Amino acid sequence: MIAPFGSPAGALALVVLAGSLLAGCSGGSSTSVSCSGATCRATVSGAPVEVSQPDANQSTRTRSSSTTRRPARNNDGVDFGVNAIGPGWVDVEDDGTVTRIPQGGSFVEDGSTVRLESSDGRTAVFTFQKR
Repeated sequence: MIAPFGSPAGALALVVLAGSLLAGCSGGSSTSVSCSGATCRATVSGAPVEVSQPDANQSTRTRSSSTTRRPARNNDGVDFGVNAIGPGWVDVEDDGTVTRIPQGGSFVEDGSTVRLESSDGRTAVFTFQKR
C-alpha cells in the first residue's frame, strides 16, 4: 500500500522526489582541458562554464563553474566561456562577445585557433594549439 502524502512516509517520498528533480535540473557544468605538447583538447559538459588552457607547468585542468562570469581578459592564453550548448553548435563568449559556433567551425582566441569538434547538446569538445 502506498502511504498518502498526509502521512510521514508520504511526506518523505515527496521530499525525495522533489530533491531528485531539483538535482536533475541543476545538472552542473564542468570542463576538462588536457594538453599534449602544444595540442589541447577541452571537453565541456553543461553551460555556462569557462574553458582555460592549463598553466605552462600543468598538462590538465578540470573545473566546475557557477553562473558567475569572469571579467573580459585579453592576451592571457586561451580562455573563453561556453554560454550554451546545442546539437551541432555552441555559444562562445570571448572578451564579452557571444558568438554561435557551428560544429566543425573555429574561432581565434588570443592568437590560437579553437575548433569545435563535436557537440551533442550536452557535451562539446574543442581542440586548439597553445601559443
